[in-house]
Parts: sequence; C-alpha cells; structure tokens
Amino acid sequence: MRFKGFDRLAMEARRKAIHLSGLSVPASILIFGKAATAGFVALALLAALVLERRRLAGYVSLPTSRDHEEERVAGYVYYIWGTLLTVLVFPPPIAIAAMLMLSLGDAASGIIGSLVRGSAVRAEIMEGRDWRPKPLPIMAATFAVCLLAGYVAVILEETFLAGPGLLSPPIYIAGAAAATFADAVPLSFRERVIDDNLSIPVLSGGAMFVVGLL
Repeated sequence: MRFKGFDRLAMEARRKAIHLSGLSVPASILIFGKAATAGFVALALLAALVLERRRLAGYVSLPTSRDHEEERVAGYVYYIWGTLLTVLVFPPPIAIAAMLMLSLGDAASGIIGSLVRGSAVRAEIMEGRDWRPKPLPIMAATFAVCLLAGYVAVILEETFLAGPGLLSPPIYIAGAAAATFADAVPLSFRERVIDDNLSIPVLSGGAMFVVGLL
C-alpha cells in the first residue's frame, strides 16, 4: 500500500536537495572570502533571473516548482537574492551561520512539513485563506536544527577564520529564534507575502548582528 504522503514527501525532498546547495556558500566564504563569494552569488542570481523570465514566459519548465509558483517568481530566486544580501551585509561568521540556518533549518521544516497537515501557510494566504503560523512541531524541529547550525558555525569560525570570535551561544540562539520565526510566520509587505527563502537569512543574520552589538 502506497503511503498517502509519499508523493508530497518525495517532492519536498527533491526541492530541499537543491536547497542544500546553499551549503556551498559557507564553504566559499571560508575558501575564497566574502568579496569573491558575493561575486559568485551575484552571477548565480543573474542566471536565475534569466531562467525565471523564460520559465514565466512558458519556455522552461522546472519540475520542483510549486503550484502557486506557476505565475509567480519561484522560491529559488528569493533564495539566491537572500543569500547575496546576507553575504554582502553581514560579517563572514554571521553570514555563515545565517546560511547554515537557511539551508538546514528550512530543509528540515519543509521535509517535516510535508508530513504534517497545515504547513503550507504562505500558499494558503495566496489562495485567500486566513493567516496562521506553521504548527508547533515544525517550529520546534526548525529551531532545534537552527541551533545545531549555529553551533556548527561556531566550530567553523574557530577553526578557519582568524580574529576574535563573533559568535557565542546568545548570538546564535537569537539567530535560530529569528530563523524559526521567519520560517513559521508568513510575513507580508504591501499585501505581498514575503518568501521565507529571503526572510530567513536576512532576519537571522540581523538578529545575530544586533545581539552581537549588545
């Protein structure tokens, strides 16, 4: 007997496998530095915009796009855009932590959410349904994975980056909380829902930066 949610789980696993390509950004920062990484991501964003224009015009089909993305800019564009902002705006240790939280935390949220009803909160708002956050089990799992991502970022900072450590438990805990909030709560601007691929790294990086100043 076929598991009822298997197709949804398989689809989300394919999407998040692509999502995990974002792990290349922390690696690039450690190997090539901030400026070179920003250049690589900017080129990727340019290529994505060209591809997305052709997709929306009907010339290209992407098997991992969601139904509500058929006539909207797809999530991978916001992912690259959010990555570029994160790399440009924040110091390398914070950018690395924020990208790990996006790549790992959002992947965990998506895969678990494919098995838990009521997780597609942004799509529901776009379809005209009432506002609500993601279920608590998804938030708890996302927060736990983001905490682990923050701890890994501390190890990477201490091992590969010279200079005083910018990350500490209060800082990456704040980042994990902000990433979880950005993933679970459908934020909007001028009545348009903000894609969490953009809000997760920007909000988590911002929270870590602010707490680091205190």
